[in-house]
Amino acid sequence: MGTRWPFVSATAVRKRLRRLAGCGGMAWLHRTGTEYHLTDRGRAALGSVSRATAAAEAIAALIGVDVVAIRHVRLVTSVAAAGSISGAARHLGLPQPAVSAQVTRIERRWGNTLFDRTPKGMSASPLLVELLPHLQRLEKEASRLSAAIMADDTTFVPGGLTVASEFGCTGLVDALHDGGFVNVRQHVVTIPGPTWVPAMLAADICVYADLPLAGLATPAGWDTIVAFEDPAYVLLPSNVGAGRTTIALCELADHDWLTGPAGTRNQRSVLAVCQAAGFVPRIRFTALNGPSGRHILKDGAAVALTSATLVPPGALHAVRLTEDLRVRVTVAWRHGGQATPTAEWVARWLRDRRVGQLAERRPHLLAALRADPARWPNYVLT
Repeated sequence: MGTRWPFVSATAVRKRLRRLAGCGGMAWLHRTGTEYHLTDRGRAALGSVSRATAAAEAIAALIGVDVVAIRHVRLVTSVAAAGSISGAARHLGLPQPAVSAQVTRIERRWGNTLFDRTPKGMSASPLLVELLPHLQRLEKEASRLSAAIMADDTTFVPGGLTVASEFGCTGLVDALHDGGFVNVRQHVVTIPGPTWVPAMLAADICVYADLPLAGLATPAGWDTIVAFEDPAYVLLPSNVGAGRTTIALCELADHDWLTGPAGTRNQRSVLAVCQAAGFVPRIRFTALNGPSGRHILKDGAAVALTSATLVPPGALHAVRLTEDLRVRVTVAWRHGGQATPTAEWVARWLRDRRVGQLAERRPHLLAALRADPARWPNYVLT
């Protein structure tokens, strides 16, 4: 069903078994000595698993796809029930363009047309008419299991949390939902200066980047963990640094620079690291994000700092800096709060995703980082 179960230790398994056997009339298991037996509630849960598995197998037989994500099932059934993208978007609390794009991606992933688009809305294709009973059954049983798990383990998977992120973590909310962390909302925020913005202070979990010499000060009462850190790179014109694997900042003193707007942490970081290298950068452009910034870089009109996994794929020319400058993606949460396990999960998810991106885009860099665990502990093989 597309759910990825995290690795757990034997100690964690024993603790979970004791919880499942220690809830009185709500227990899933009954313990006798060292043996565990299913209670009536446990058998009911296994019944839901069995029905969900049967539904998933029927879906796989119809569309020829082995893995079906629950979030995709919910989206398809919502669009089918609403009869339109706009209606489904209102029901799901998502932007209409996002729902439309997801429907297209699901159809591509499942290899079948699910909806017939008409001026009046979306109608189910003949295949979807056949699929819908199985999709609805899978969604129903998965919701029952999720509710049962939440009832037994609310301290582990709290709901109603908000994540304030400095950048859009594509797939994070869906991954949280699939992992059982229900009702988690993500807000993308802008951090112009050296301090947290109100949206971060109001959130349960914050995700942000600490830039070289321009890190954010953590407010009192918050814990932090570095999800991963990347070496700094510089985006260069195609005729600069050709064939080079590294380049020093001092070699870029005569170039025009592209940074974020005045006062932003990106611009303050560029100013600080260049001044530490012995020169003041000639900042000619302040449009780092968006199409205009990419055009400036592609035209070779300026250079810009970035990190290993933030280098856009395509035509841009990036070279690693010889200076030991790092971008640290940090996860923060209120000390002792109920968001602690979710925040730790988010940090692991971000790390695993970043490792995957490096393995795809820069496998030699990933190998080098892993070969030096003292300096790059976030990339140690686990």
